[in-house]
Amino acid sequence: MAAGGGLRRRLSGRSRVVAYLASLAAVGAISAAVVALVVPSAFDIVRSSRSDPGTSPSACGCPPARASRLPTVARLDRVMSTQGLERVPTRLGKGPSITVASFNVLGATHTRGPGRRKGYAVAEKRLPAQLDLLADKGVGVVGLQELQYPQVAQLHELTGGEWGIYPGTELGDWLSDNSIIWRTAQWRLVRTGTVKVPYFGRRMTPMPHVLLEHVASGRQVWFANFHNAADVAGDARRLRARATKIEIALVARLGADGTPVVVTGDMNDREEFACPFAGGTGMHSADGAVNDGSGCVLPHDMEIDWIFGTRDLTFSGHAADDSTQDRRLSDHPLVTATATLPGVRDRPGCRGRQSRDGVAWYCPVA
Repeated sequence: MAAGGGLRRRLSGRSRVVAYLASLAAVGAISAAVVALVVPSAFDIVRSSRSDPGTSPSACGCPPARASRLPTVARLDRVMSTQGLERVPTRLGKGPSITVASFNVLGATHTRGPGRRKGYAVAEKRLPAQLDLLADKGVGVVGLQELQYPQVAQLHELTGGEWGIYPGTELGDWLSDNSIIWRTAQWRLVRTGTVKVPYFGRRMTPMPHVLLEHVASGRQVWFANFHNAADVAGDARRLRARATKIEIALVARLGADGTPVVVTGDMNDREEFACPFAGGTGMHSADGAVNDGSGCVLPHDMEIDWIFGTRDLTFSGHAADDSTQDRRLSDHPLVTATATLPGVRDRPGCRGRQSRDGVAWYCPVA
């Protein structure tokens, strides 16, 4: 009996140990479950950093994580720089909208002298009203045709440094006709250039393009402006076709690195310009002309004055204001449109990463 009682006591002792160990295991399991609910695993954190976040942690669809487990912005800056990416301001999350215009202002020489255009005042009387019209429409960048050197001088006199201009008279008084102007409060000039196209008398004439940086957003856009030959001295269709091929090649070069491109101009053609140009560049016009391989689609009403943009630009509000003709300010309408640039999330190569301070965006170094 003594031996049997000792055995029972030993077994009872072992049972208590087993029960104690089992209780510890249960407590450990509960604790682990609680930790798993509160602290994300290393896999969750990696998955979070590889997701496509928005402008806030909730927008990126990532699981919650303790801030201490996330990298600092400074650390992200160092890591992303090794991949050729740099952090961009959060204001770039949404692409800016810009108002652009194409306007043949009717050159000064066309409204003075024996052969002047009847019913039109001299350029010096028309230009102030033309500038007022641009201001009323909130235009920030304009491709101008027939802006001759007296008009350039008056533009500077009337506006001071309010408008930047290229080339103006920089290449010579007689090469100012086709110039691009931009509001200096909105845009900063980065680079300039010209390309020669056949013009009247088959003369190869330089046409301007400028790279501008949007001051508020830091986004850069190429603007090119053209005036293709009219038929005033005979059939100029071949000259315009040659010019269009040169213009197509220029767009391909300017936009090769993904920078948006806007083209303005008096092309002196409708379908004959729009279809080959849209097909050759992949661009679309502000009023809906597109040629994507399934055929050329054209707007119902077409002008010979065009605004085209690369397909990463969204156009809205296209208008051809022919009050300029009714008021005898010009023999062309003022064509305007709003172009919206893609936001950071839509730009190729940009990535969002979570930091302790929220989501930071990184884009390829320009």
